[in-house]
Amino acid sequence: MDFESVLKKALKEPLSREEVLFLLKKASTWDRFVELCRVASKVRDDEVGNIFKFDAFIGGVTPCTTTPPCKYCSRAARGSILEKPLTPQEIEIGARYAAERGCKRVEIGGGTLWEGAGPHVIKAVEVVKRAAPSMDIWVNVGPALTREDLLKLKELGVSEVCSGLETVNRKAFENAKPGDSFEARLALIKLIDELGLKLVSVMMVGLPGTTYEDYVDHIFFLSRFSSIKRGHFPITGFRPIPGTPFGDMPMTSPVDVAKVGAVARLVLRSCDISFGGMMNDPRLLPLWVMAGANRAIHLGVHVHRAERGWRFVHSGDIEVSRIGDLELINMLPLSTRIVKQLGMVPDVEL
Repeated sequence: MDFESVLKKALKEPLSREEVLFLLKKASTWDRFVELCRVASKVRDDEVGNIFKFDAFIGGVTPCTTTPPCKYCSRAARGSILEKPLTPQEIEIGARYAAERGCKRVEIGGGTLWEGAGPHVIKAVEVVKRAAPSMDIWVNVGPALTREDLLKLKELGVSEVCSGLETVNRKAFENAKPGDSFEARLALIKLIDELGLKLVSVMMVGLPGTTYEDYVDHIFFLSRFSSIKRGHFPITGFRPIPGTPFGDMPMTSPVDVAKVGAVARLVLRSCDISFGGMMNDPRLLPLWVMAGANRAIHLGVHVHRAERGWRFVHSGDIEVSRIGDLELINMLPLSTRIVKQLGMVPDVEL
């Protein structure tokens, strides 16, 4: 295969697994990386346009009861960071704050509460719907929702539901997430697809034990579901947290995350693609745009318990306020400015 010929084909049609893996491995110099990004961003512009979406985030609404915790999670270092979920009143404050700053959609996020998550999530959705009726809502609380929960959420107008695998490499999954269940996450993906909801499903680049082959297999696994083609594919980069079992592992290169995102765009051409994990940094937004992304979760409005220790870049145009221990952050003045400089149009009006 020839690198330039495969890229030329990618401008017109989806690639095969072998072609995608070839591009991923051969984009090992700066000039080939730039060429890959040029094609990925062109496919994005042709397939979904030059609108860049900024989601708000409100969480957590549920605690995580996964035991033992995932080896890369801060819970593995200092105990549960989601042990004090947001109250309905705090969720309402967050929803109004996000709507007033122009957000069109919001993630309601939380930990995996293995028993009884549904009522907590449904209540949170109802609060947001009352406080900000025009905002789209999507939900990310791990594989803890039942068919009945999903049907109720769909009835309430929830547009997307997340079930992230992180990796399709079972051995790497079980090593990193000993208290989690691959089968439960897979079952939720199938249920979301069956019920006609849009799927959000996360992949982690750089998770110890994973390879380029795993990332490509993951992309093609998801491509089997029509719900991802209408949904959202967040690609995160592994960031070691001190004190966790994975705390001494090497951090993923942002270029590797961008490369995987770029080849994902050549397969999942019509879905939203975002980056996360160690990529949640506005200074890396140009890399997102180059690699074909069109959406961000944690670079807009962020509402959370202050004690969670979220790390954000300091900048004079980032708005930070507190109500008790509820922290409200608005990064939109900074992040929208960056994507505008790259020729994209933010979907929020400041």
